[in-house]
Amino acid sequence: MLKRTITLLLAAAMLTTAAACGSENNSTNGTTTADTTTTTEPVETEPTEKLELPEGLDYEGYTFTIMTRPSTRANEIMAEDETGETLNDAVHKRNGIVEELLNIQFEYVLSSSDYETDALNTILADDDAYDIVFPAARAAFVYAQNDVCVNWFDVPNLDLTKSWWIQDIVENFAINGKLYTMTGDLSYASLESSVGMVFNKNLFDDYKMDYPYELVESGEWTFDKFAEMAQTYSRDINGDNELTIAKDQFGYGTNHWCGPINALYCTGERIITLNSEGLPELTLYSEKVVDVYDKFMNLLLSDCGWNQLGGTDHQAAFCDGRFAFVDVNVKHLSQGMFRESDVDFGLVPWPKYDENVDKYYNFVDAGSSLGIIPVTNSDLARTGAVLEAMSYYGQQLVIPAYYDITLQGKLLRDDMSIAMLDYINEGRTFDLGYYNNTQFGGKLANPGYNLVHDTTLSFTTLYSTYEQSVLTLIENSTAMYLDEE
Repeated sequence: MLKRTITLLLAAAMLTTAAACGSENNSTNGTTTADTTTTTEPVETEPTEKLELPEGLDYEGYTFTIMTRPSTRANEIMAEDETGETLNDAVHKRNGIVEELLNIQFEYVLSSSDYETDALNTILADDDAYDIVFPAARAAFVYAQNDVCVNWFDVPNLDLTKSWWIQDIVENFAINGKLYTMTGDLSYASLESSVGMVFNKNLFDDYKMDYPYELVESGEWTFDKFAEMAQTYSRDINGDNELTIAKDQFGYGTNHWCGPINALYCTGERIITLNSEGLPELTLYSEKVVDVYDKFMNLLLSDCGWNQLGGTDHQAAFCDGRFAFVDVNVKHLSQGMFRESDVDFGLVPWPKYDENVDKYYNFVDAGSSLGIIPVTNSDLARTGAVLEAMSYYGQQLVIPAYYDITLQGKLLRDDMSIAMLDYINEGRTFDLGYYNNTQFGGKLANPGYNLVHDTTLSFTTLYSTYEQSVLTLIENSTAMYLDEE
C-alpha cells in the first residue's frame, strides 16, 4: 500500500532531517524545528509492486513529445537539467531512467497558458504532434468533449490497477468503461493540489490543548471535534468589541476554494457517482450533506470563523499567529508566507463528517493537471510503456522527493508529519461533478462556493433550485459515452 511505502521511504530521511533540527519550541507534544536550508536525498527502498513491461522494449531513440503547462506547472513532468533542488532532480532522474530503459528521449512543449487547450486544433487536424498532453484538469474534459481522447483502458502496457495510478480516478471517471483522462505518480500535482488543514501549535500550547494527531490516527478527527476546538480560540485582542482579521484572533479561516468545497467531501459523498452500470448519477443530496453544510456555515458565520472569499488574508493572519486553523492546498505550505512564518504549525487532514466515514476525504483542486492521450497517437503500446514506467519510477523517486521538500519546509517539524501527509494522499477525491462541471456538475459543481457567496441560502434551497437542470444536463451529456465506437 502506498501509505506504508512512502512511510518507509521517508523514515530515514526524517532521521537525517532531525540531525539538523533544533529545539526552539519543545513542548509535551514533541515539537522540533527544522533547518529549512538542508536538503536530503530521498531514500529508496524495495517496492512492494514491480514494474511489469515486456522484456526487450527498444524504441530506437524515439522522441516522446509531451505538451505540458508553463511556469512551475511544467516541473510536474519535466526537468531538463539537474539543479541541486530535491524535487527537480528527482523528476530529472526519473525521466533519465525511463529514457534509458526504453531508448527514447523526451521533448517538452509548453502550452500558452496555465488553463489551456492548445493541442485541440492540432489533434482535430489529424496531426500526430504529441504523445500525451497534460492540461489543467477541467481543460482535459474539454478535449474529451471534442472526442479527441483515447480510452486509457485501451492502451497496451498500462496496468491501471497498480498503486502508482490513482484508483479514485479509475473508479469515478470511467463512464461506461471509457476513461479519457488520468494521472498517477508520474506527476506530484494531485498531491500538492490536495486540501489539508494546518493548526497553530503555539496557540494549542497556550491553551493547553492536545494536538489533533491522535484523533486523526484513531479515526475520531471529526467535524464536530474540529468545530469544538475552533470555538475555543476566538478573542478580541485589542478590546474594541469588534472582531477584525487585521487585529484579532480566530478559530478557523478559509476561502471559497477550500473549506466550502471540502465540507461536501468530508461526508464521503459526491456530486456525481457512477452507478453499477458505470453511468453517472446525481448523488449530492443527503441528510449528511445537509447537516454538514448547516454546521459549516454556522461555524463560519460565528465569531470564531472567518470567510475570506478570495485572497489570502486569513493565511497571512495565521502566519502572524492569530488563527488556530486554516485550510490550504498542500503546495502553499512549502512556499512564501508559510516558509517565512515564525509560527510553529502542524498539518492534519480535513476532518471526517463523523467516525463512520471510512477515510479522510479531501478534494484535489481542479487547477491540478490531468493527462489525455490524443486519438492521433500512432503507437499506443509505446505510449503505455512510457507512461507506466514514468508513473512507477515516479512513485519510487518523485513522490518521496515531494514529501521530502515538504518535510524540510517551515511546516512539518515533528514525528507525525509523514503520517499526516499519508492520510491526505490516501484521501484524494476526484468527483466527476466538480471536475467536469460543464457536462455533469452544472450549477451544483461548487455548492459550498455558492453558499459562502450568498449566506442567505440554505443547502436545500440551493439544491432544489438547480436539481432539475443538472439532471437534464447529466442525461444529455451521458449520451456521448453511450455511442458505439
